[in-house]
Amino acid sequence: MNVCIMGLGNIGLSVASHISRFYPVKGYDIKDAVIVKALSKGVEASTTLARADIYVVAVNTYFRNNAPDMSAVNCCCKKISKLNRNALVCFESTLTVGASRQMAKKHNLKYVAVCPHRWWKQDQLNHGVVQTRVLGALNVESKQKATRFYESLQIPIHEVDSTELAEASKLVENSDYYLRIAYAEELKIICDKNGLDFNQLRDAVNTKWNMDLPEAINGIGGECLPKDIRFLQCLDPLNILLKAAVQLDDYYRNCLTSMDILLVAK
Repeated sequence: MNVCIMGLGNIGLSVASHISRFYPVKGYDIKDAVIVKALSKGVEASTTLARADIYVVAVNTYFRNNAPDMSAVNCCCKKISKLNRNALVCFESTLTVGASRQMAKKHNLKYVAVCPHRWWKQDQLNHGVVQTRVLGALNVESKQKATRFYESLQIPIHEVDSTELAEASKLVENSDYYLRIAYAEELKIICDKNGLDFNQLRDAVNTKWNMDLPEAINGIGGECLPKDIRFLQCLDPLNILLKAAVQLDDYYRNCLTSMDILLVAK
């Protein structure tokens, strides 16, 4: 079987390199510089999409204009539908809940699965392409094909009953981490106001077996966390705790800015 990886950023390129150990792989991206980088890493790649038996979609998604932006994923699905509607399409990009099912219906894709990545740049040995992943599928046939595919890649799979559950799992994982960092940021503010050393407090409470208090540094950044919590917020207008965490991070950043101003003044 031929496999095509769509989107050759940090995640897509790592996925392509791993899958090339097992199948003929071609990478696809719209940026020439990305193609050059992929070729330098030994991954066959082009700005022209090739026909394949399996497409792994690893393009970026965004939160723009106060709404999830699935335009890159939609563009991929449109191109796949013109080449091979019977291909297995595996979404590893972060999606809004229901997006993969909507894409399948819109572009008449027959076999669709959602298997969100858990790749972490800081520790690719333990948290790279090969680690336990959640998998949900559009139908029984899609689940069978996707399960065989990921098992052949030696990637452990935890199956769920729908694409929506797999999509939600990624949002919940990153939102949980966002919430824990926001809590640490609030504790840091409380410590500073009361003359307590936050780092010593963090080290102390983390000696308990069920504690894992994160650091509080420069605010919650990166590509995934700020976006994914907003994707989750869109599922329910109320989302009291999620809103509070985002507001807390904004407040923490303002506190850092105020502190910087005070330090410069001194």
